[in-house]
Amino acid sequence: GGACDIIKYYHDKHDEFAEQVKAYDALIVRINPGQLSQGTSPGTQQRFDALMNKCLSEGKLVWSSPDVQTKMGAKDALVMIKDMSCGLPDTFA
Repeated sequence: GGACDIIKYYHDKHDEFAEQVKAYDALIVRINPGQLSQGTSPGTQQRFDALMNKCLSEGKLVWSSPDVQTKMGAKDALVMIKDMSCGLPDTFA
């Protein structure tokens, strides 16, 4: 079976988040590219992206990865999963 949990990322609790995600086989990222660069400490977006890339290199599924988010745009990715059990049906581009 599978399960899905919501884990919120707080820029001042990066290490705690990094420890939490170790328990998961896959991650669905629901933020916009660059969103963590606004109103957070310098380097937050880079730390988050590096963590997601590390998860990818360890064989975890990360959807969408920082690279895909940048190329595709997170809004488009969220619209694509809106009808899945982990999506939100009221998500529009």
